[in-house]
Amino acid sequence: MLRVALGALAVWMVPLVSSQFVDDWHWGVAGFVRVYVLFFMTGMVFALVARRMGAWSYKAGVGMALVAWLALGWSNMVHVADSGNPANLWYYAVLAVGAVGALLARLNARGLARTLFAMAATLALIAVMLPSGAPPYLARNMAIGHGVYVVLFTVSGLLFRHASLAGLK
Repeated sequence: MLRVALGALAVWMVPLVSSQFVDDWHWGVAGFVRVYVLFFMTGMVFALVARRMGAWSYKAGVGMALVAWLALGWSNMVHVADSGNPANLWYYAVLAVGAVGALLARLNARGLARTLFAMAATLALIAVMLPSGAPPYLARNMAIGHGVYVVLFTVSGLLFRHASLAGLK
């Protein structure tokens, strides 16, 4: 638990230091506390889940899925706060698919693989269905971002699939 707390503190230093150099960054103390709790809870989930598993592919799948889940949630939270565009709320559906799928799978590698593939498919569908109305350069950057998340979720699903084929939980 101490390692997770210190690791979360180390990661937490990035937004803390960045806030000193970015002019439009106006977090209060409560915002920094929430972010630390988010980092700490993500680290604890990884530590508790990966500790029970001996397979490298399962641990790598958990780590990659949590990092992608956290990054998508964080970036969406920032976009919703900055733009106020209600269409950005659709991205929370991807996170909900992941949370519900993990609970239903009971951390079984085969079920988690399906969950991550469903998350990738949901995100790809959202990316195709939501019109951005953005200028071409921004639309290209958005497409690249969507692609990165789809790849992260897919690779994580493949890691869980590997773990399930190896006969692991």
